[in-house]
Amino acid sequence: MIFSIFIYEQVVQFSTQHLLTIAICFALIALFPVLGNMLSANHRRFVELSVVAFGLLQEVVDYTNRYLVRGLNFSEDLPLHICNIMFYVGLIFMVTKSQFLFELLYLVGLGAAFITILTPEFKMINHIDYILFFFYHGLIVAIALWGVFVNKMKPRKKSIRNAYLCLWALTIPVGLVSWIVDGNYMFLMKSPTVSNPLVFGDWPFYIINISVISLIIMFIAFLPFRLNRTDTTRS
Repeated sequence: MIFSIFIYEQVVQFSTQHLLTIAICFALIALFPVLGNMLSANHRRFVELSVVAFGLLQEVVDYTNRYLVRGLNFSEDLPLHICNIMFYVGLIFMVTKSQFLFELLYLVGLGAAFITILTPEFKMINHIDYILFFFYHGLIVAIALWGVFVNKMKPRKKSIRNAYLCLWALTIPVGLVSWIVDGNYMFLMKSPTVSNPLVFGDWPFYIINISVISLIIMFIAFLPFRLNRTDTTRS
């Protein structure tokens, strides 16, 4: 098949290639809000809309690549993993500047994408797939940080509750679709095979474990804003 000479295997975690990729991702992520703060308001808006266009173009390239290499199927290629959903949340946020979408992206997407970059759960089909995978997840983190450091947005007091309830609400339609198409979106049907100390236990107990860990990560992400409010009040 087209591009078949580029077939890869499962990404080897913390191999030299993976560590180099992590370093490049985090360097570009850190640079993104720094450059944003150097721009005028009009130029920032241009960058935000360009990111949206670039993100959508990435999706076209990604699905075209998959189709040419192995074809598409409902059990693997629907954008229903949590990072897929957060990617589109991020793109819509860049257009609308919705406070709720920012909170969802920051509290859910940031942690999910960050962990995925460190512990990727996918088999590369070629070089394009590898690059797009890390670009995709890196962009989620970058947009979340853009919201914090460039747009100067902060999660509200009830944002953790709202984001957590939204996350659980997503499991209902996503779980139903996974059952119908024999998929494993949001890893609701079986645990990921990736080596991740945060994912442990058999089905369905690992889902409870992940949900508790997700809540802890949300509190950690919210903590800097809580501490900042405390310091401001004291001063």
